[in-house]
Amino acid sequence: MDEKTVEQSMQLILHSGTGRSMVIEAVRQLLEDGDVAAAKAKIAEGGKEIGEAHNIQTAMMTAECDGNPVEKSILLIHAQDHFMTALAVRDMAQLMVEMYEKLHKEQ
Repeated sequence: MDEKTVEQSMQLILHSGTGRSMVIEAVRQLLEDGDVAAAKAKIAEGGKEIGEAHNIQTAMMTAECDGNPVEKSILLIHAQDHFMTALAVRDMAQLMVEMYEKLHKEQ
């Protein structure tokens, strides 16, 4: 596998994993302190990391569409798994915070 694809795959894993961890921490902290605003801010911060991963993925797809094939490997597949999981965790965390907020307003 070429060096550029290895580097992009590792960066995809790094940013996806960091964003995912931040989002999970936001929900954990919400359960401890009930601070909805802080949870939303932390999820947004994690979303920026996930956004960096999205930019890497987009660059790889753009390169391939421009006629520069990206070599497929287990590492790249693993990186994509991290990215997609981070997106799903972020989306579910946003829903969880909204649900928490709604349930606590009704009490």
